[in-house]
Parts: sequence; C-alpha cells; structure tokens
Amino acid sequence: MSPPIPSRAVPSAGCHAIVPLSLFEAMRRLDAPVADALDEVHGELTAKRFGLNRTVATEIVRLERLARRDASVSADELQALIRLVARRPDAALVFSDGGRRAARRAVTRLPGAVRALRRTLPVALGRRLVARSADRMLGLAVRWDGTVPVAEFHAGRQRDPGAACAFFGAALAELLRQLIVFHGAMLHVSCRARGDAACVWRAASPHD
Repeated sequence: MSPPIPSRAVPSAGCHAIVPLSLFEAMRRLDAPVADALDEVHGELTAKRFGLNRTVATEIVRLERLARRDASVSADELQALIRLVARRPDAALVFSDGGRRAARRAVTRLPGAVRALRRTLPVALGRRLVARSADRMLGLAVRWDGTVPVAEFHAGRQRDPGAACAFFGAALAELLRQLIVFHGAMLHVSCRARGDAACVWRAASPHD
C-alpha cells in the first residue's frame, strides 16, 4: 500500500512560509563573507550586507516557525520581499538559489514514509506528489503533456510579472529532481512580463 500524500493547501490569499524563508536564506548565503586573508575588510563590509543583518536573522527564525506549521504569509508580504530582492545586482542568483532551497524544504514537509519511498513510487503517484507539493508550497498548477511537465500559477494567484520567475522555475525543476526521475530544465515559455496572458513553465530535456 502506498503512503498517503497530504492534501492541505495554503490559502490562495497568501503563500506558504517556505517561499519567503527560502529567499531570506538565499540572501544570507550569498551575502556571507568569503574566508581569506582579507578578513578585516570582510568584517567592515558585513554590516553593509543586508543578508547578514539582524532583521534577516529575525525573519528567518519567524518564518521557520511558520513553515513548520505549514502556515502562510500574506501576498503583500511576499511581494514586498520580491521587490527588495529584485533591486539587488545579484537578484537572479538569489531567486534561483532560493527556488532550489524552497523545493528541498518542500520535500522535508512530506511524511517520512513518502520521503523514504519517493524514488520507487509508481510514476502516476510520483506525479501526484509533485503536483500536490507545487500546489501547496508554490501556488502552481502542474500537469503533464504526455511525459512533459507543464506548470502555471493557479487562477487568482499570479505574482507580479517577471520579478520572481527565476525563483519559481528553479523551484519546479528541483522539485521534479527530488520527487521523480528528471534531468532537464523548466523553460519559462510564457511570461506576463513579456505581455503574455500567464506565466507558464514547460520542461525541456538536457539535449533541447
């Protein structure tokens, strides 16, 4: 008998706390000083790095508690954080690293039996697991076009166009790698920032 797959969903008015938590963690990692002979210079710069300040540390603690309860944060809170990240010169790195972190954290929220068996689950069940996790943690609807995964935001849960597309694309690809056999990438084939009706991701193989 296959292990149960949780079906609780985060309210459409907000997003799972894992999303902002992963973005804050990515900023902290990218802003961490590199240990070398210039430690005294790094010490002076640390205070200027947003990812290392006390506010970020406090937010990470708060969001970790919310994530453990599968709680949500408001859409306004997420959008404010996305705008903050988007102003950084390394925004693309923060979004992509944050997306991968969010996917790995999403997997840790699954029951232990599911995590232990995820590599051996039937294909149909593995796909359901991906779809449920993407729905609960990212607000994304995942479907399969044959063997190709395709994803887009649920109606009414579309984020500001363009700003965090790299985050969701990276999260989707990592979620697929974690839960089913997947070696490709999620291409952002439609984007509201380009004037399209919706943001859509479609898988491509490594050879495409």
